[in-house]
Amino acid sequence: MWPWEHLAFAYVLYSLTMNVGFRASPSGRETIAVAVGSQFPDLVDKPLGWTVEFAETGYSIGHSIFVAPVVCLVAYAVAIRRGNRAIAGAFSIAYLSHPIADLLSQLLRDGVVDARIALWPVASPPGTDHGGFLDHLLLYLARYVYQLLAGGLTIELAVQLLLGLAVVALWLSDGAPPATDIWRFLRTRSHQ
Repeated sequence: MWPWEHLAFAYVLYSLTMNVGFRASPSGRETIAVAVGSQFPDLVDKPLGWTVEFAETGYSIGHSIFVAPVVCLVAYAVAIRRGNRAIAGAFSIAYLSHPIADLLSQLLRDGVVDARIALWPVASPPGTDHGGFLDHLLLYLARYVYQLLAGGLTIELAVQLLLGLAVVALWLSDGAPPATDIWRFLRTRSHQ
């Protein structure tokens, strides 16, 4: 999945949790925690896999269901020290959504799920031979551009665009956090 797809999936989960469970919209800080948490597994695993060749597939420590509880507990401990447990919840929901989204993406794309992407160190997915970080990035971008050019506006792309618009609408209905906070801050600074 692309980073923005992970962010959208995580934001929808967190926003629904807040709106349905707590009758509140996500705050700006919580939204930033969702953004970081939704990318965290790839921020750990892709550099390890593509530069250090720790796990060539880019799925290891960060995606592991065995490591996830430790990461979530550390996030909770940090949030308690800072006096805002909601941020740990936002980060944890987004972090846990990442491997789930990867598995769902496999299922929708290939019709099968290779759970090994979330089972490090017990199991590791098969390696790739696409080279380093830049090679992987270019390969993924080339696939995306090819899909756009070869298929034009396919049903899959149309659905992705509609889902993207729905996520933006949800974000706007939540008050556009943290953009609203930044805008307020800039306006008060300009009036001083």
